[in-house]
Amino acid sequence: MSSPNVLLVILDSLRARNCSLHGHGAETTPFLSQFADEATVFDQARAPSIHSIASHASIFSGYHVEEHEVTEHKDFLRPEATLWHRLGADHGYETGFFTPNVIVTETSNLGEAFDTCVGPKRTKSHLFEGALAPNDVEGNLTPAEFTRLALGHERPVRSFLNGVYEKLSSRGGSQDPDAEDANVYVDEFESWLDDRSGPWAACLNLMDTHTPFVPHDAYDRWSDGHAAGRHGRGDGDESPEAFTDEFWTHLQGLEGLYDGTIRQADAAVERLVETLRERDALDDTLVVVTSDHGEGFGERSDLVPGVRLRHHSWGIDERLTHVPLVVSTPGEGGGERVREAASLTQFPAAVEAALDGEDAAAAFVPEGPVVSSTYRIRPPGDELDLPPAECERYFGPWRAVYRTTDEGVVKHARRGDDAGEFLIPDAQTVERRADTDGGEVAAVFDGLRETGVKVGSAADRDMTGDVEDRLADLGYLR
Repeated sequence: MSSPNVLLVILDSLRARNCSLHGHGAETTPFLSQFADEATVFDQARAPSIHSIASHASIFSGYHVEEHEVTEHKDFLRPEATLWHRLGADHGYETGFFTPNVIVTETSNLGEAFDTCVGPKRTKSHLFEGALAPNDVEGNLTPAEFTRLALGHERPVRSFLNGVYEKLSSRGGSQDPDAEDANVYVDEFESWLDDRSGPWAACLNLMDTHTPFVPHDAYDRWSDGHAAGRHGRGDGDESPEAFTDEFWTHLQGLEGLYDGTIRQADAAVERLVETLRERDALDDTLVVVTSDHGEGFGERSDLVPGVRLRHHSWGIDERLTHVPLVVSTPGEGGGERVREAASLTQFPAAVEAALDGEDAAAAFVPEGPVVSSTYRIRPPGDELDLPPAECERYFGPWRAVYRTTDEGVVKHARRGDDAGEFLIPDAQTVERRADTDGGEVAAVFDGLRETGVKVGSAADRDMTGDVEDRLADLGYLR
C-alpha cells in the first residue's frame, strides 16, 4: 500500500469544447497541452451533472446523481461517504479544500469532509435575513426574473430590497474576480503545503472560468470590445431581458471573455504543477485537472432544439457535460490520449487504485456505461421568466448514457418525450443519428438506486447568519 499525495483541481464551468487541448481555435490551454506530454489526457470525459453541488457530490463520493440525490445547493452529503473522509480516517492523510465557491463550502456541507477548508473570502451582501435573495435560487437570473420571484415570496418587500441591494453592490455574480482569482487560493494551498509532513490530499475549485467571466487584461485576448464593455467587466452587468433575441446575442458575446478566463485558469494550473515540481513532490502526487460541468452561451439544445442553453441552468448537451480531464500519476510516464468514455464519478476509484499501486488513470474508464444527469428545472419552474405553458420543455430530469464504440462515443439522451442518439467523435462535433434512445436511458437509470448518503438539507436546520449572508454571490437556478 503506497501513500501518494492527491491534488484535484476543478476549473469550475470549463467545457472541453473551448480548450485548445481539445481542438479549440483559440490557444486557451497552452500549459495543459504541454503538460499532456507527461500526463494522460481523456478526450471523452464527462461530468456527472451540469451544476456544482450534484457534480461535486458525485466526484467526492463515487455515486451517480440518482444514487446520492444531492441536487440542490443546500443539500447535505454524509461526510463518511466521501473519499476525503476515508483518506483521513483510514489512511492518515491530511486534507484541504480551497475555493471561493460558496455552494460547495457553505450552503451545502461538502467542506465538512476536509480537515482544512479555506474560502470564500468575499464580503457579505445580504440585507434582510429571512427574505429571498438572489443567492437563494440557482442560476444567473435577470432583475426581472428575480423580481417576479421576490414579489411572490412571503416577505415580498424585503426580498425585493435584497435584490436591489445585491445589484447595487460593487461586485455581483459568482465571485469577486479581483479579490478571489485562482492565485489567491493557490497562495493558500502553498501555505498549507508548507505545514504538511505526511501524505496529503487537496482539492482546489477555482472559479475564474465561472460567471461573471472577467479575465485579467493579460489574458483577455479574444473578447469583442463591445461585448466586454456591455458586460461591464463584472460591475453591475445590465443583461437584457431573458429569453429575448437581445439576451441570446448578449450571451453569445461573452464567449470571448470566457476564453480569456480559461487562459487565466491554465496559468494557475501551471503554477500549481510547477510548485509541486520545485518541491520534488510532483512524482509522488496524483494530479487530476478537470471541471465539474461546462457552460452554455445560447446554443440550441441538441436534444430539444426549441430550448437554448443558458449558462448551466438546464439541459444535458455536450457543452455542459463534456469536460477536460488530465491525469498525472505518480511514477508513470505520460503522453497517452484515451478515447474511451470516462467519468469523473470514478475519481474515488482512481485514488484507491493509486493507493494500491495500480494504474489510477485507467480507473476513470468504468466497466459499464458513463452516465450524466440533472433534475433541473423542477416544476413548476417559477424561476423561469416565461408563461407557464412554455416552461415544461425545460423541466428535468435530463439524462444521458455514453458508451464507447468503434465509431467513437455514442450518446443516448432523454428528457420527457424527447430522445435521441448522437455520435460524438471529439469535443467539437456532435452528430444526431436518431430521434430515439432505443430504451437505453431507462434501462441504465432504472438500475440506479438511492444509497442513503444524503442526510437532509440546510432547510432542515437554522442556518447561521454568516452562511445566509454569503449565499448572495452565487445565483444558481435551483
